[in-house]
Amino acid sequence: MAALHRQAALQMAAYSDGRLEGLVFARPGGTPLRPRWVLDQLRKRTGDLDLPNTGLHDLRHTAASIMIAEGIPLAIVSKTLRHTTLATTINLYGHLFKDSADQAVNALARALDQAQAGRLRAVPRGDDDLPLAA
Repeated sequence: MAALHRQAALQMAAYSDGRLEGLVFARPGGTPLRPRWVLDQLRKRTGDLDLPNTGLHDLRHTAASIMIAEGIPLAIVSKTLRHTTLATTINLYGHLFKDSADQAVNALARALDQAQAGRLRAVPRGDDDLPLAA
C-alpha cells in the first residue's frame, strides 16, 4: 500500500492540474495508460520469465487467493474485490476453504473438550452428586 500511495503522490505532484485524479499510473505525458498496452506488457514480461500466459483478471484471482490463504476475513476480501455481495465471493472462492470445515469442527471439539475438562474438575468427588447412568 505504501508503494502505491507513493506512486500516486508522484503522479499528483507531476500533474497537479487534477487530470490524473484517481490514477496511480499514467503515460509519460500524463494521459491514462491504455488497457491493451498494460495487458501487452504483462504478457511480454511473464513470457520473458517463462511464466504461463497471464491476464489482468488472473492477477485479481491471485490477489484474492493470497488474501484468503493469509486468513484475511472474507468480508474484507469481498470488499477489496468490490463484489456486490459476500455470496459472490463465496461462490467464486469457496473452493479455497475446503479445509475450513475440518478446522471449524476441530476448533469446536477443542472448545468442548476444554469446557468438559473444566466442568469435570468442578464435580464433587462423592457419588451422591453424580447423575445416574441410563
